[in-house]
Amino acid sequence: MKTAKIVIGANFGDEGKGLMTDYFANEAKKQDKSCLVVCHNGGSQRGHTVVSPSGLRHVFHHFGSGNFVGADTYLSSEFIVNPIIFNQELSELKNMEAITKCFVDRNCYITTPFDMMINQIVEEHRGDGKHGSCGLGIFETIVRSRTDKSYSVYEFSNMPVCDMRMFLDNIATEYLPYRLKQLGIENIPAKWERILNDKGNIIENYINDFMFMLDNVQIINSDIVDDYNYVIFEGAQGLLLDQNNLSYMPHLTPSNTGIKNPMDIIGNREIEVEVCYVSRTYMTRHGAGRFDTECKKSDINENIVDLTNIPNPYQDTIRYGMLMLNDLKNRIISDLGSANVNKSIAITHLNEYGVDQSELKKIFNEFDIYVSDGMTHNDVYSL
Repeated sequence: MKTAKIVIGANFGDEGKGLMTDYFANEAKKQDKSCLVVCHNGGSQRGHTVVSPSGLRHVFHHFGSGNFVGADTYLSSEFIVNPIIFNQELSELKNMEAITKCFVDRNCYITTPFDMMINQIVEEHRGDGKHGSCGLGIFETIVRSRTDKSYSVYEFSNMPVCDMRMFLDNIATEYLPYRLKQLGIENIPAKWERILNDKGNIIENYINDFMFMLDNVQIINSDIVDDYNYVIFEGAQGLLLDQNNLSYMPHLTPSNTGIKNPMDIIGNREIEVEVCYVSRTYMTRHGAGRFDTECKKSDINENIVDLTNIPNPYQDTIRYGMLMLNDLKNRIISDLGSANVNKSIAITHLNEYGVDQSELKKIFNEFDIYVSDGMTHNDVYSL
């Protein structure tokens, strides 16, 4: 029977989903099984760090975190593609000789430079009241997709270049100021006016980026999962950021972060499914919003060095909090619902902060338990 692993962040993100995806992909490799990583939500804002035993390190955005061990990638219809970020990452992976096949669903939304601009202008306008967005235009892409100013990857790829230019110019000259006014910004800031004065070059560069991306992917649909013996669904963000977690509004991500998307793709296929929920031994959060167990970094470990989650102008500095195992169990059970699947939990970053393993086993007695005291798949083991 075919195998599916669903890797879900159990908190606010940054739990170690990249590590566990890499671990499962390496297990597939050891079993000599063809492996596909499905990125089923989010977009270029996802940043999953993988460190190989040989010392390679990469933060994955558009590619699945199984690349280092040879797994291919499928960006499903719920993933938002950004050709600019895609090509930057492709170049980085080529330099590491870590390129595998990448499939893009024909119905993926596409982020344009102007979605990113709207996102960044709005966050700058909010000042101290900013939401903590990554500034990469994910939500703005979704908003635009609900209008007539949107095309899927497949539709855009079949447009003549002259139509591509007209479409992008229309977003820049008509949609962008219209959307900013919707968000309470009547006049485009001078800094951004100067940037938009060069929209012709921005559009040409973007079209070139899109064409280059097309040369390096295959556009398909979800039937691609049938071609692989071992499929890993790699989630982005975490359960507490799910778009339906209304008690944490408005600081959420505009996607389903739990098992919904993977189970929709699996459908009635005969696949043995394991859902693996991932958490650090403590909690972290980017940007603004509710954080019930927030504490000082020094309460966890003053010496933590995080090379991925560095301060930025839109999300500021990463925040820290205590992990409550009973709360963790409750939100996992809520996400699982009535799904008939195997259940596991992975606890990472034991090298930075401890966990009561007897309490962990007691609370998660019906789960398989993985723990990791390092950054590579060789550091993951079962309790």
